[in-house]
Amino acid sequence: MQYTLNKIYSDYANVHQICREVLDVSNQSAIEAVLIGGSLLGMVRDGDFLPWDKDLDFAVFEADIEATLALESSYRKIGYECRVHHLGVRTPKELDAGLNLIFQITNLMKKCALEHCLIGGALLNLYRDKCLFAEIDTLGILINPKDDDHLDTLLKSLRILGEVSLSYSDEQVKSILLVSGQWRVNFFLYVCQEQGFGWRDLNCEHWFDRPLFPAQNYAIDDCCYFGPANIEAFLQARFGSNWQAKPVAKFSEGRTIGSMQLYKDEVMFDFIMHYVRGEKTYWFEPAANVISTKGFLPCSKQNTTAGEMLIPDFPEIFLEEHYPNWRVPVKTWDGAVDNPTIISSDKAMQEIIQTEDSQ
Repeated sequence: MQYTLNKIYSDYANVHQICREVLDVSNQSAIEAVLIGGSLLGMVRDGDFLPWDKDLDFAVFEADIEATLALESSYRKIGYECRVHHLGVRTPKELDAGLNLIFQITNLMKKCALEHCLIGGALLNLYRDKCLFAEIDTLGILINPKDDDHLDTLLKSLRILGEVSLSYSDEQVKSILLVSGQWRVNFFLYVCQEQGFGWRDLNCEHWFDRPLFPAQNYAIDDCCYFGPANIEAFLQARFGSNWQAKPVAKFSEGRTIGSMQLYKDEVMFDFIMHYVRGEKTYWFEPAANVISTKGFLPCSKQNTTAGEMLIPDFPEIFLEEHYPNWRVPVKTWDGAVDNPTIISSDKAMQEIIQTEDSQ
């Protein structure tokens, strides 16, 4: 049996309203979020956001990172789904804790008689390598509760392991987040519809042409985890034909926060964490980027079609460095931009973690 994956992204929606709503919350905490990326390009060149742009990009600098992350619960209360992404290398202690957490969740699910399976990088790591890859960020688990009571039983059990948050779609639970120690676990509800079998994550839907359950049990020493019905066919569809090849590490040491993503009404809002080191600014989006500090700073508040927001005083500097052909008008998205600011991820990390004379 082979799987075919159909990955569907959401359509563009009311980006102006979402932009204003998110910034109104962050402004209350005096967070200086600066318009960047394609969002800045459209606003400077065309006087508005690009009509095909599905996400909004704002830079947050180190002084405001913790305050920004602290707003996650506030955004959830007004209907946003949230993801926080880290990059870099986990310690052996953290990896052991992650593996133990998977086994704890597996035992908990078995007690609840709840059908489930791993679906993300952890599944690939455990099946291929019998251990977690040091650069793994979050854990992804697909669940198939029988009814709402079954789901409530799971939620009560998960709260023993850590802090639990829910995301909704059309007043139905779409996903669950568990934060336990240094780990974030995303639980997605299994969906069977005309387009296939799968789950919905933020602005992306994963649909397979064959059922993912019944799940299969796999052992590591005296512990176990669950994978989809046909695990190797699933891994090929999910990660590509070379899934069996262990990836080359991007980072030699260090770990830092990359972004906080918010999603609501088919619009993605990205707070992208920026690190100033000397005359350069580093960030991950998701690859490592670097341009001059002058591309972002100084900045000031300006009126736009989405209300007042912080914009670099000299946006042309950012746009010239990041998008060499930014002045050329286009009517539709023409594919990936040749971005000259992408550098080695490890080089960016090394600059970020070396904080001497940088604060």
